[in-house]
Amino acid sequence: MKKKIQLDKDSIRPLFFKYYIPILTSLLSITLHQVIDGAILANYVGKEGVATVGMFGTIITIFIAFGLTLVIGGGILIGKNIGAGNYTKAQEIFQFTTTLAIVFGLIILLLTPFTIHYIVSYLVGNSESELFDNTLDYMFWGFMWIPIFLLRMILGNAISHDGAPKVTRNASIFGVVVNIILDVLLIIIFPFGTAGASIATGISVLLSVCYLVFYINKENGHLRIRNYRFTLKLKEWKALLNYGIPSFVSEISFSIGLLLINIRLAQFGAVFVSVFGIVNYLSFIFLRLFTSAMISTLPIMSFNIGAKLPKRVLGVLKFSLVFTFGLGIVVVALGFLIPEFLVSLFSGSESEEFKHMASASLGLFFLFFIVAGPNYILGAYLQSIGKLAPSIVLNLLKGCVLIIIPLFFIPDYLGDEKEWIWLSRTFAEVAAFVVVGFYVLNRRDAFFSHQAILK
Repeated sequence: MKKKIQLDKDSIRPLFFKYYIPILTSLLSITLHQVIDGAILANYVGKEGVATVGMFGTIITIFIAFGLTLVIGGGILIGKNIGAGNYTKAQEIFQFTTTLAIVFGLIILLLTPFTIHYIVSYLVGNSESELFDNTLDYMFWGFMWIPIFLLRMILGNAISHDGAPKVTRNASIFGVVVNIILDVLLIIIFPFGTAGASIATGISVLLSVCYLVFYINKENGHLRIRNYRFTLKLKEWKALLNYGIPSFVSEISFSIGLLLINIRLAQFGAVFVSVFGIVNYLSFIFLRLFTSAMISTLPIMSFNIGAKLPKRVLGVLKFSLVFTFGLGIVVVALGFLIPEFLVSLFSGSESEEFKHMASASLGLFFLFFIVAGPNYILGAYLQSIGKLAPSIVLNLLKGCVLIIIPLFFIPDYLGDEKEWIWLSRTFAEVAAFVVVGFYVLNRRDAFFSHQAILK
């Protein structure tokens, strides 16, 4: 019989990896699908197909930010209540978050036929172009499956907090495999173009949701489908928002920061924007290593806070900080040792000059990974213990506020302004970690004492 994960007893290091490996596998499988999806669209629809997916990614960030508020806030509360043995309250939170996700998603779905043309016109401009038609097709069907997408986020996270991260991983891998098969069917065999790609994604997410519902229905954990009630009432709704809002701020500020870098590079020509596209794409892939670590700590921390085991919470914090810092050094080393190889993976037939420029920029940009992981972990810890303000400040500083300084206010005598643009993420991440880290360490009784953790 397989040994069940014991969040309050298992040794911290192996416990961390019991979550980290499945979550990382899940995220990397999704990344693999995105690469394959992009390749299929590029070959059978053209560059407009790939551009369409990129533009939809800009819009869906808003929905992901909303979903993360429910996912992180609800997950922390579910974990705490399961840790405290209050399974009824955990079920109430589960019902509330899923209901809210479905209601919000249905509102988007109902508004889509009346708003989609305006949204696409704003993004694309010329309504007579092929890009407009492709984007309209992809976004229309993409908006149709927003309720399912949000539900998938909620269910997967709730199950992970209920001690079954491998189930969430299996659902992700299952969905990715189905999506790739449907991409081949609806783009290559039946040439439905970008509409086919979007429909394929929606069906695969729906089947992933069915997989997760089937698991919950087996009642192996503490959450239940039997006697499930839709409800928009929850006594602890303010606490849920307090736990979740930092993640919302993080997602939005991160997007703003990337937009600012893109705008600044655009002043030097389209080639620099293209280089940033390659470098940023590679950084997103490696960023999975660190977001997986952050997601892994949340259920362990929240459960042990609920179980009133503050020493274990601090143990998870210390181990994950050291782990992500070491991992960051490895990734930075790769950015300087093999940049040409990494760039060549996604630059195709671009000129050698372009590849050289991207390779030189990659190492500088990748320096931010030194503290990206520790920042994620510190933010997750502050969220778990309910310290809303410092967590929001950390996310704002590293996401967009401090990026403004190297982008627009570094004087000429401090070096090449293009280099400072590539170093802007590093500057923001390091400065944010130093500022917030110094603040919380200086007030360690308010942030790291047993009373602060259990408050």
